[in-house]
Amino acid sequence: MTVNELKRAFLDERPVAFGGITYQKITAVIYRKTPDGKGLHVQGELLDRNGRAVAIAAADRINFVEATP
Repeated sequence: MTVNELKRAFLDERPVAFGGITYQKITAVIYRKTPDGKGLHVQGELLDRNGRAVAIAAADRINFVEATP
């Protein structure tokens, strides 16, 4: 997902998927400087379904979970 999609999913508390696992919601948007200090890596902090652990993933590796009818 794009940075704007990541922020929208964060604010809307939408479920997301990463690495084949569905997470409750994004609990933080993280901006890290690149090693050369000239750019940024944007990551999401993902809360697991049990609400007990988080995973950190690059924004471009996180996907929306489609709602089931």
